Amino acid sequence: MNWYDKIDNNFKRKTILEWTNLLDQNLTENHYHHYLSKNAGLFLGGENCHLVISKLKMGSELETDFITLTDDFSNGNQFELIEIKQPAVKLFTSKGLMTAEFNRAVQQIRDWKRWLIDNPSWSKKYLPTLSARVVFNSHLKFKIIIGRRLSNPFEIEKRNQIADEIGAEIRSFDYITDKFNLRDFSQAAWLETGKDFLADEVGNPFHRAVTDSQWKKFCTGRKVSTFHFYSRHSEDIIMFRKTF
Repeated sequence: MNWYDKIDNNFKRKTILEWTNLLDQNLTENHYHHYLSKNAGLFLGGENCHLVISKLKMGSELETDFITLTDDFSNGNQFELIEIKQPAVKLFTSKGLMTAEFNRAVQQIRDWKRWLIDNPSWSKKYLPTLSARVVFNSHLKFKIIIGRRLSNPFEIEKRNQIADEIGAEIRSFDYITDKFNLRDFSQAAWLETGKDFLADEVGNPFHRAVTDSQWKKFCTGRKVSTFHFYSRHSEDIIMFRKTF
């Protein structure tokens, strides 16, 4: 069955209902990570992003929740490192102080950046793009997904100030819901001329996240292109990525 056949009138409604039911439950972080990992292409993929990596270990010290790979064509691969917390987590206390969970997420971003600055050879191997720079003119982005949508203008302003200070996006789980709702799931991948016949399969949004060991094996088993990633590795991606 072609994956386009799954995109019927009830597809979004059924998926959103399942997702929002999960958000309304006070489950552990692992539950939400597991769900997003199984449905990575639907919730974390998107235009020019057809690969999600789950729990990539940075040395023996640190681990990301997810990394997305967006093809910015001649501008190089763009990687986004994502830290998630539970939807039930609050960002601020009643006194306006950062909660312990929010503080830990912010510190995680700082730790990732410091580690990547100190380990450029690792970055070149496992986050292959045109430059290993982390802070200025970087091909790396950082995001925290935590809590539900804020309605207090003071808290929103404070959250955005913290985001600017650490150089990361800070978004709620409702932001993921909105992105899913607005997404066009009928698009094929944008590949170089001559690879058009693979565009549908590369663009299949029904793919799971790949694991730390799978991605590292991919990066050590071939010379990974630092730009036009999906065109140069279209056959590899189709064979390597698990779909459902």
